[in-house]
Amino acid sequence: MSAGKPVALGLPELPARPIAVRRTSRRIQVGTVAVGGDAPVSVQSMTTTRTSDIGATL
Repeated sequence: MSAGKPVALGLPELPARPIAVRRTSRRIQVGTVAVGGDAPVSVQSMTTTRTSDIGATL
C-alpha cells in the first residue's frame, strides 16, 4: 500500500450539505464598540495582564 493513494472503503458518498443563508443583523453601539451588522469582531479579555505573558495571566 503506498502512502499517497486513497483507499476505497465501499461507502456511499453523501450529497454536499447546503449552506444556510445568514440573516442580516443591525449594527448597534455598545459604548464605543460597534456590534453586529458589518462591524468587525470584537474580543474582550477579563485579565489585567498582557495575554502574551502566560505566567502573569495564569
